[in-house]
This record gives sequence, structure tokens and C-alpha cells, in this order.
Amino acid sequence: MFLSIIIVNYKSPQLTIRCISSIKRTVSKNTEYEIIVVDNNSEDNSENIVKQNFADIQWINNKKNEGFGRANNIGASISKGKYLLLLNSDMILQENTIEACLNEIEKKPEIGVLGCKLVNEDGSFQKSYFTVARFRDLLDRNIVFNYFIKESEKKIEALMGSFMMFPKYVFNEVGGFDPDFFMYSEELELCHRISKNGYKICYFDKVSAIHKHGGSISDKSWGYKQRYLSNALLYYKVRGLFGYLLYHKLFLLNTFTNFFSMWFLDKNYRRDFWQQQKAYFSNFGYYFLIPFLYKRKSGCGERILKA
Repeated sequence: MFLSIIIVNYKSPQLTIRCISSIKRTVSKNTEYEIIVVDNNSEDNSENIVKQNFADIQWINNKKNEGFGRANNIGASISKGKYLLLLNSDMILQENTIEACLNEIEKKPEIGVLGCKLVNEDGSFQKSYFTVARFRDLLDRNIVFNYFIKESEKKIEALMGSFMMFPKYVFNEVGGFDPDFFMYSEELELCHRISKNGYKICYFDKVSAIHKHGGSISDKSWGYKQRYLSNALLYYKVRGLFGYLLYHKLFLLNTFTNFFSMWFLDKNYRRDFWQQQKAYFSNFGYYFLIPFLYKRKSGCGERILKA
């Protein structure tokens, strides 16, 4: 087997069908591949709905919602491919995307993980590469700081988890996703470990795929809370206790500064500001517990971190 494609499904059978249809439509008949769908205890009719359309896929039913990283680890553990492609269920592949990515990763053995250019459904560009736990990123969100010191060009240190292609041996070598994360930031932490092991993070923009960003998340307010919780854990894992405390200090500095500055901006910014503050502060009890419940080493936490 050459390629194993892993999709995590959670109450999104129609998105999963659309994603698999795009795979079947665009992947060359000469490419040997398998499709593994890991269902995070959807408690609906997802399996029957999807398998009625695609009887040849492998379907794994988790007994509970394991989150994004753990579910992908489960799929990877039974995969047979030389390469792994992790896809969100809300992805639509385009012609030649997979073959071009496979050619690139095959000819460059220094690549540890590869992502393609992602676009929105209207064809507009969607940012799909990031830095990892940089304090300057926090300061760039400060209205006053950003006014006087413009944001610098950022190095690509991580890729969005919606489309990630790995040589399977690299994924296994670094231990896959850290199971302490439930959702969000786990791909950044994984890319950080891949870099530390001497491999390159490759953003391959010669081909693209369509991503319906957040399409598989129905509760947006929970999504905001989980993002802040996972981001806090990311800073702790990557930067240690001092960096973790500095992360919260800088966030609170931004809260104070932006509160007095935002009245000069439009109401859309003010609405987003209140949503973000509500999400961040609703997790405050968790922030005190993270250094006690988790270790910086992957998978050593007492429980999965879920809002």
C-alpha cells in the first residue's frame, strides 16, 4: 500500500461523503491507496450513510469522542501505507493535489510533514501555516504595539491539520499526535516535535484544496473556549512553566490595552473582542490546573484537555 488517507468523522456524514467523493474523483488510478474513517462516537447514522456510498472504506467506531489527534493516531495505527494523509471531513480535493504532494515528499526525504495551499469555497486564500507558541504573535494582537511596530514576516513552523501528509516512519518516530490535546493546537505541537527531530515543515503551494473552515464544528462558542484552552497547553508544552505564565501575562496585557483602544475601531472588532474575552476567561480554572495535570512530554497528562 502506498498511501493511507485518514478522515475523522464526528456527526458530519455529508461532509465526509463530499470529501471521499473528491478523493475518488481526483486521485489517479495508478495510485494505490486506502481510506480509513475514524468515527468519534457520533451516535447517529454516520456509518450507514457513508458506507452506503463507499463500501470499500475502512470504518472505525470509537466508543467515545477521542478528539482529533487521538482519532488520527488510531487510524494511523492500522494503516498500511508508506505515506499518511490526514484530511478533515470538510476538505474537497482538487485535480492532481495528492499526486503532486506525493511527488514532492518522495523526492525530498528531509520533509517530515507537507501541507498544500488551502482555499475557501469562494476560491479566496485561507491561511494554513503558522508559527508555534511565539510571544511576538501575542504582541501582534495588541492594538497599540501593532500600531507602532508592524508585524514582521513569519517563518513557517507548522501547518493546519486539515491537510497533512507524512512519511509514515516520521509520524511513528515522533509518536504521532500528543493525546493530551482534545482539539486545536495539536498539529502545531506535532510540527514542533517533527522540527526538533531534524525534519522540515513543507508548505507546498503549487497545488491547492478547498477547506470549509470550521465546517465540522457546530457549537462555535465551545470552539472558541477549546481553542484558548488548547493554545494554553501548547505554550506550556513548548515554552515550559515560565513561558506558560508569560503567555497569560501577555494575554491579560492585550485585554487591558485593547479594551481602551478598541473604541476607535469598528463595532465588528468590538464584538469579536468580547467573544474572545468570554472564551478565554471562562477557562480560568483550567489554567491553574494545567501545570499540575500535564507534563511537557507527550501523552503524560492525567486526562485529555477538553473544555
